[in-house]
Amino acid sequence: ESTAGTVRIVMWVSAGGSALFVALRCYVRAAKQKAFGIDDVIAVVATLCLIAYAIVCTMASYKGLGRHILYVEQTNPQHLIDVALLANIGESLAIMACTLGKTSFAVTLMRIVVQPWIHHLLWFIIITMNLVNVLAAIFVFVQCENPRHLWNPAIPSKCWPTHVFTDFSLFVGAYSGAQDFVLALLPWVFIWRLQMTTREKLAIAIAMSLGVFAGATAIVKTTYLVNLSAKSDFTYALPPLLWWAAAEDGLTLVASSIPVLRPLLMMLVGSSASK
Repeated sequence: ESTAGTVRIVMWVSAGGSALFVALRCYVRAAKQKAFGIDDVIAVVATLCLIAYAIVCTMASYKGLGRHILYVEQTNPQHLIDVALLANIGESLAIMACTLGKTSFAVTLMRIVVQPWIHHLLWFIIITMNLVNVLAAIFVFVQCENPRHLWNPAIPSKCWPTHVFTDFSLFVGAYSGAQDFVLALLPWVFIWRLQMTTREKLAIAIAMSLGVFAGATAIVKTTYLVNLSAKSDFTYALPPLLWWAAAEDGLTLVASSIPVLRPLLMMLVGSSASK
């Protein structure tokens, strides 16, 4: 019994889909609008983190991730250490991809809105989100005096109580999901003031609200984190958490890129209509 194949599929669908949308986004911003900005740079870096995450998880899937721990122990005990190490590296990459993806979307909104209170809210989201997520990425490796203990329990080390990192991770997951919903709903506040037809406003508002799916994914991911803390068969229990993290990261990047693709979509629609 193995979920390794599912791990690879979800990882590369998330990373590949994100890369496609971000590449199209960069094309529109650079070639069509001549307005390539810092939010686009952040989106590219987030995509690279997600691709690196997919690579790391793919490597782990060939080492035993997705199989029961008893099978991995009997096949090659060293692979348990490899999977644990790769999982820790992947966790930090997923956190950074998630943080940068949301930061990119927040900066994109700041380029559109004019209301000061929304700018202040977006700055609050950006600062607090980056603070808690950077801490989470760091805590992955500093929760033990000797970080090698995290992937090789045979190495003695004094560590934090298990619940400390788990509780903080739950907080980060919940906060991340809440920010997805806030960022998804904000466009409905200011989009009606833009000089567009009602149909265009509605289409853009809906497109910019696709982050609600990332928020829903974050909630599902957090429930798996709760369940994982009570399981010892980590090589088999871990994959759902990893692929839901990839899905959240991918959906965040796609949702933040779709509104930017409006000129490209208009061009394609116009081209089809003229035939």
